[in-house]
Amino acid sequence: MDFLRRVFEPMWRKKVPKKPDAVRIGVLGAARITPMALIQPATRMDDVDVVAVAARSKERAQEFATKHGFVWPLHAVFS
Repeated sequence: MDFLRRVFEPMWRKKVPKKPDAVRIGVLGAARITPMALIQPATRMDDVDVVAVAARSKERAQEFATKHGFVWPLHAVFS
C-alpha cells in the first residue's frame, strides 16, 4: 500500500529539503513519463536529487531542465 500512496499522492505536495549527501542522479531522455516516474517521487525524498538531463537535442534538454528546475547547467551535448 505504501507504493500506491506514493504514486497517487497529490502532485502539489511541497518539495522536501535535500540532505547534503543526497544521491545526485541524471535523467537519460526527456520523455513524458519522466516527471511522474522519477522527478516527482524524487522531490518527496530527502536523499535523492535529480540534477541533470540528457536528450537528443540541446534545446529539448534545456527546455526540460528549465521546466523541472534542475540546478546544474548543461555542460556538453553528445550526438
